[in-house]
Amino acid sequence: MRLAQKILIPLFIIVSHLAMNETSVLLRGVFYLLVIILSCLAIVELRKNKGKVKIAIPEILLLSYILYLILNNLFRSTFFTNHDLHNYLTLFLLYYVFKISYKNDNEILKYIFYGFYTTFSIELIIGFSQFLGLFSNVDSKFIIGGLFGNPGAFAGYLAIFAPYLMVAIFYNKQLFKSENFQYTTIFFLFCSTIMIIVSNSRGAWVAFILGVGYILYEKYEIGNYLSEKLKSATTKILTSTILFFTIIFISIVLYNYKPQSAFGRLFIWKVSKTMAMEKPLFGKGFGSFEADYSKVQANYFLNNKGTSNEIQVADYVTVAYNEFLEMFIESGVIGLLLFVSILYFALGKKYNSKTSKHHISAKASLVSLLALSMVSYPFRLMPNILLLVVCLFIIFNTGQYKTISIALKLRKGLFLLWFIAISGLIFLGGRHVLGTYYFKKGYAKVLNQDFDSGITNYKKAHVYLGNNGNFIFYYGAALYLNQNYSKSIPYLQRAVDLRSDPNAFITLGNSFKALNRYDKAEKAYQTAANIIPSRIYPKYLLANLYVKMQQPDKALNMAKTILNSKEKVPTTAGDEIKIEMKLLIKKYSK
Repeated sequence: MRLAQKILIPLFIIVSHLAMNETSVLLRGVFYLLVIILSCLAIVELRKNKGKVKIAIPEILLLSYILYLILNNLFRSTFFTNHDLHNYLTLFLLYYVFKISYKNDNEILKYIFYGFYTTFSIELIIGFSQFLGLFSNVDSKFIIGGLFGNPGAFAGYLAIFAPYLMVAIFYNKQLFKSENFQYTTIFFLFCSTIMIIVSNSRGAWVAFILGVGYILYEKYEIGNYLSEKLKSATTKILTSTILFFTIIFISIVLYNYKPQSAFGRLFIWKVSKTMAMEKPLFGKGFGSFEADYSKVQANYFLNNKGTSNEIQVADYVTVAYNEFLEMFIESGVIGLLLFVSILYFALGKKYNSKTSKHHISAKASLVSLLALSMVSYPFRLMPNILLLVVCLFIIFNTGQYKTISIALKLRKGLFLLWFIAISGLIFLGGRHVLGTYYFKKGYAKVLNQDFDSGITNYKKAHVYLGNNGNFIFYYGAALYLNQNYSKSIPYLQRAVDLRSDPNAFITLGNSFKALNRYDKAEKAYQTAANIIPSRIYPKYLLANLYVKMQQPDKALNMAKTILNSKEKVPTTAGDEIKIEMKLLIKKYSK
């Protein structure tokens, strides 16, 4: 049994990393199969234990957080097809599988490390190959991105796991007892540092520095040293002042390194404030930020509130670039407080000297992850969520926490709740895998202009992905391309409810226009134009719509607006549109 767990746990970590792209149907299937096997092994282990089970206070908070997320989203229309929520809950519920498997056996911790070490190595090899031009990145806009496709997400993952490498190097004799492994880890740490630097991700830089800094702080007992040296009030005040201004200086430097990007984050947080106050207690539901933010941003610009700088940085946004803000919007103050209380226990308690090396690495990695979560979206990515869960598992099971003994009857009740939840999520995950299979099949047909076959497969996928915004948009777009305008509209309207994608608004506007429903088309185009106000294509569609509606004044004003617009990224299509608008102005100015 123990051997099976030591093989399956690292295998699960590797598969969950490779399966982060939800279109990987086979890997997703293997992922859920391993969840089933690990859950079954945990059940067998639990049945063997006839005595009382001890659970730490923060583990009760963690269970409360999971139950809250389920209950807070259960009666929302998107619960049964929100795959991001299913992943999040599944990985958090697996915390208790790790706990049952642990039994104070530090060998399990070592095998968990091997699993992440393997994924880290894979990312590093792919990242360096992309950097050297041997492989191309999935996203052609970026040179490097690893399996993540995005340099920020790629570097973020390397930064989060780097503290584990530091501990493996410093404490190799106690943990691994292999010089070759130590030298390999030193090489990996060096290579990952290069990748993090060239990624140009400031969030990853800060996460790396804080995580590694925490390891050095613990290794060399810097806290004790400072407490000895800073005994007088004067030295404490002076040191605090220097530290404060150093942080301010570094923040200014990082802001000015990529000011447009930094200002873009600030603008997103500014617009998000109104969303946060709509339902502050329970939030708007998991996934609501992606569904609603672009509409809120469009209304902001429609009301002429935007400055020229805000117009230039505004884009189609699906994440808040601050996990705590997004959590507040989606889960309310209750969900946020539960999560923060878990972090309080994770970061604020002492550790057991026998397991201190594992505890330090997990806590340092958690520090890196939280630093990154202030300016990025690490909780949207399966590898990072799993790493968060593992960090919490290691911290809570190697730290000095108050525990509560759970009697057999209560244990059976909690186990039943856990079993129902994990079984339901596995079932929903399986449905999503099946829906994704038909989605991919239909998409391939549509790309080849075989719309009828593509739509047939989309119909099959719709049974399983009926509230998946991305799929619904593609389904509606296929119907539009097949000139089924009336049928496409309900799907496209549902798509913009679920995702607020400007392209969905444009396609919706095109369908309305084809049916001569010009007022509806105008609203759809206006929303698309104000989601990304620097983009001129939706404005071009509006100008042509006004011509068709025989409203020359509106067409003329929109043409002038286009000529005065500055594209974020100049394009040939943009230049051609402006030439056409000059002709339109010439025509209607006579």
